Amino acid sequence: MRFKTITLSIILLISSLCSGQSFRVKVVGISDGDTFTAINRDNLRLKFRIAGIDAPERRQPFSNVAKRALSDMIHGKTVVVDVLKTDGWGRHVARVSTQAIDDVGARMVEMGLAWSYTEFDTAYTPLEATARQKGIGLWKEPAPTPPWEWRKANH
Repeated sequence: MRFKTITLSIILLISSLCSGQSFRVKVVGISDGDTFTAINRDNLRLKFRIAGIDAPERRQPFSNVAKRALSDMIHGKTVVVDVLKTDGWGRHVARVSTQAIDDVGARMVEMGLAWSYTEFDTAYTPLEATARQKGIGLWKEPAPTPPWEWRKANH
């Protein structure tokens, strides 16, 4: 019981220290097209969710393509994360940039590999509209299912 209390305290401390801050992390793992793991300067492993986008879930069309694209952009690199909040799964929701890419979330939407997650942010809606119009990425499909609908139907 004491171990669980200490662990929870550490998680809450890390969450409070990270929210509302920009800092550099090194990306060490890619979970899917909008989630990754990184280590900070203290070698703590932190999980991040890219703010404002929702990429295809595993077993959805284009999920592997989205994961690969995100990996090509950030895996093994030092990125800047601007943490907005911590979500219900303990992930730090953040805007992400690299030396070469000002906004990784925007790039994923522009490539047609993620939806603008309008439930939380509408900043990428025009980029999604352009990708749809061009028929690139997942917009090659006639009626791709948004991840939030897919999760409801499959979980």
